[in-house]
Amino acid sequence: MDGSQARGRLWPLGLATCISIIALGIVIPVLPFQLRALGASEAMTPLIFTTYSAMAFITAPLWGRLSDRIGRRPVLILAISASVLSYAWLGLAEQVWQVFAARAFSGATAGWLATSQAYVADVTGKEARAKGMAMLGIAFGVGFTIGPFTGAMLVGHGGDFHLPAFIAAGMAALSFLVTIALIREPARHEVDADAPRLRLEVLREPLLARLLLLYFAFAFVFTGMEGVFAIWVERILSLGAREVGMYLGFTGVVTVLVQGGIGRLSARLGEVKLMVIGAFALAAGLLSLSLIDRAELVYIPMALVAIGAGLHNPAAQSLISRSAPDHLRGGVMGSAQALASLARIAGPALAGFAFAGIAPNAPLWIGAALLIPVLLLAFAQRRRVAELIAAGR
Repeated sequence: MDGSQARGRLWPLGLATCISIIALGIVIPVLPFQLRALGASEAMTPLIFTTYSAMAFITAPLWGRLSDRIGRRPVLILAISASVLSYAWLGLAEQVWQVFAARAFSGATAGWLATSQAYVADVTGKEARAKGMAMLGIAFGVGFTIGPFTGAMLVGHGGDFHLPAFIAAGMAALSFLVTIALIREPARHEVDADAPRLRLEVLREPLLARLLLLYFAFAFVFTGMEGVFAIWVERILSLGAREVGMYLGFTGVVTVLVQGGIGRLSARLGEVKLMVIGAFALAAGLLSLSLIDRAELVYIPMALVAIGAGLHNPAAQSLISRSAPDHLRGGVMGSAQALASLARIAGPALAGFAFAGIAPNAPLWIGAALLIPVLLLAFAQRRRVAELIAAGR
């Protein structure tokens, strides 16, 4: 399929994905406060993110195989329709277990993400696939910018936790309509070699093993911070979901701006330096956040956190891909996704226990401390990476 045909097939997918991400972004800043209002403890609250990620991790390969069997479009329709139901269930939830059940159902039926990636592989050639995946990345960035801002406006100052979930259901329904009306089934199905499965054979390559460890460690720290951010804001600054939504929307804007210039930065500095700078920025953001006692100052450390993620993740993904042997590249990228998923499961859970069991700032201090070996290990890879680049990888 040529470039113009591929773009014609991909823009409806990008639109549907963006709308789905907006729906997700609407409820993210609201969930911790909804749980707290229903009586959940501070240690329990971050587990709402662990629950979603764990269910999505378990079911993602199943959705991928189903889409190989019955087609991408039917799975997209099925998964997005399930999202509508999950958000409606969340809006009706009146007990803690119902909120967890709604999010578990949402994670278990989040097959639209893996299927969207497989769809891109179907309608693009290998030379255009990176641009197709970048399109999905842009959809994510826009969605996670608009969604939290929207959630902040919907929840208001009175703490209406039901309206954002119902609006999210409406957005998911709009994504469903876009999928029904505009997305066509690809002519061929290419098995997604980058499916999120952890393959132990990729760890036999020393450089790959170290890069994957770095990728996991950074994701673990970052998702831990994300998991406790809302309850940290509540405990330290006595603020609510509206303010958290504004902070998260701001980080989305910064991340999009950073990733917009990542190509030029990578060409000038190289991926290793970007990884080091990204880890340093995240550590600085965590430490500075632990010193904040005024609401308006939170934007400074959150900008550092967003810069860190915006620099580190694309650089790490690029290095992991370039260092992988051709015959292992799909398995390597799938393993990277799997490790990131495991980090999203473990990070919020352990950060929540540190928050409740040690101190509100403990997850921030521990996360910054964990990034020190990440910085050192990333810097140590510069010579081996230079050899890869010199070899034309």
